[in-house]
Amino acid sequence: MDGRGPREDRNDPERAFPGAAVPVQRASPHRWLAVGCAALCGSLLLSVAVVRAQERAPADEISVLTYNVHGLFRWIAKDDPRDRMPTIGWLAHKYDVVGFTEDFEFHQVIAQQMSDAKGYRGNGIWHDVRLIAAKVLLFPVAVFLPHFSPPYGAGISTFVDSDLDVVEVTREPYENCNGWIGANGDCWAAKGFLHVRISTASGAEVDVYNTHLEAGPSERSVEVRRSQIMELAEAIERLSAERAVIALGDFNIGLTQPDERAMITEFRERVGLIDTGAAPEAAHWNRHDYILYRSGAGTKLELEQAGEAVEFVARGRALSDHAALYARFRVHRAPR
Repeated sequence: MDGRGPREDRNDPERAFPGAAVPVQRASPHRWLAVGCAALCGSLLLSVAVVRAQERAPADEISVLTYNVHGLFRWIAKDDPRDRMPTIGWLAHKYDVVGFTEDFEFHQVIAQQMSDAKGYRGNGIWHDVRLIAAKVLLFPVAVFLPHFSPPYGAGISTFVDSDLDVVEVTREPYENCNGWIGANGDCWAAKGFLHVRISTASGAEVDVYNTHLEAGPSERSVEVRRSQIMELAEAIERLSAERAVIALGDFNIGLTQPDERAMITEFRERVGLIDTGAAPEAAHWNRHDYILYRSGAGTKLELEQAGEAVEFVARGRALSDHAALYARFRVHRAPR
């Protein structure tokens, strides 16, 4: 030892020479600038890390299908729907949420193939005295003709995979229809909408609306169709304010006619829905079915893919007179 104490004391004027004045060292402006830049860079890197962590956060995925299955009595359908329905149900069961339209006579046949899903049917006929009277009058005929039971309810159903929770279900008929004789006979079905609120594994909630609107090209049919889609818009505003929504089904609205295109555009803009673009691939299909969506408070819907579900064929023929359409979403739970 040289008597000058530990090595660190030699660099400390106060400890090496007690009582000696210690010079004050002032930081240069360049040093403060460097410190500020380092802090700013650190903050930016932290923000990027947080964003990337959010992007990597797990999100739920749901697949959605809409399909008009043309499930009428065989003389009206002009084929054997009972032969088609089991295949439709078997193919549809792989989707998380399925909205069927026109499953009138064959709902149970389809449901047997979707035992791992919860099924919900649309409204019945009991709100309309005319439909009840027609049901009573036709009962003797229905006894002798299997799968012939008009008049019908909405003829729509929604199946939800058992991994998803169903929080709420609402069924409502539309006020107007057109045609008991002719005009596609739409008054023989009490068309309406079916609202099913689902919750994913992460707790994100989505309101799914399934509907089938008035068919027919006549002026009166167009008026009724417009009134029905506005009723649907009002229901979404009432039941799903600021919530995430998927609206699907057979809207019977094409895009080739300006008045029809304006109708679907007005509906979408009123409730803030985006068209997934799901549409038939083959030119011979007319697009009448849609899958529309929006994000909402607490839930962000991110469209991954949409189009025609081309697997719905058997023996080289389509399984219905409509194309089956699908969409796949990533569902993110977001703070309200």
